[in-house]
Amino acid sequence: MDIVKTKSKKSIISNMAKDTIKSVVVDDVDMMRATLKKVLDGFPNIEIIGEASDYESAREVINETKPDLVFLDIDLNGLTSIDLLNEINCSPKIIFITSHPDFAIKAFELNAVDYILKPISGDRLKKAIDRVTEMNDEGGSMPATTFDDSEERFKPDQIILLNFDSKLTFIKIQDINYIEAFGNYTKIYMNDGKLSITYNSIKNWDNRLPSDVFIQIHRSTIVNLLNVAKIEKWTNDTGRLFLKGIEKPFEISRSYFFQIKKKYKV
Repeated sequence: MDIVKTKSKKSIISNMAKDTIKSVVVDDVDMMRATLKKVLDGFPNIEIIGEASDYESAREVINETKPDLVFLDIDLNGLTSIDLLNEINCSPKIIFITSHPDFAIKAFELNAVDYILKPISGDRLKKAIDRVTEMNDEGGSMPATTFDDSEERFKPDQIILLNFDSKLTFIKIQDINYIEAFGNYTKIYMNDGKLSITYNSIKNWDNRLPSDVFIQIHRSTIVNLLNVAKIEKWTNDTGRLFLKGIEKPFEISRSYFFQIKKKYKV
């Protein structure tokens, strides 16, 4: 009996060690680091193995400890921590926590797990850490953020918030021109030409957009039907779609072209 108990205990310890996310906290404000570390005490899978208050010490501690995750402020005494990512010898996951919204799109392009604006929301921090855990479980790939399954589809005149040039702006769903996949994110192009990048998938957008206004034409593209100028047949049973004011055609894949003809052709 004792042998079984000993093995079970070792197994539990082993699993706990495996699930532990070794983390470094980087912020040039002492009080902010202390506050964040206190909040992170509430996450049993987060182990703080180092901290830094400036650019140079951040580079040192990250290169020395090679953490799984870095909670990283953007502004480190006037230096931009995004540049720091080119000077480290490991590839930790990054959660930016900052007072500066200006670098959000750049952070997303670098595949940051999240970009959280101060003051920190506990719920937002939990979602970001949960995302890191999911990524570890899935071998490092970025999991798709999903809309709440209980939520209904958007209405065409429904208002949502999107980020444009680091500024949150209210927009109407019907004012979205088209949406394109962008790695783990999606690019949202508006009728007025503005661009927003969101951490979401084409599939999730397709599940939430009003189906009488938006249609998916490719695994990576959704368009607003109200803005379609024309559709024409192309090679190998595929199609081409033209949106008003955009010269370059959009490819309609074979399966989606068949569905469009079946649904709309009279």
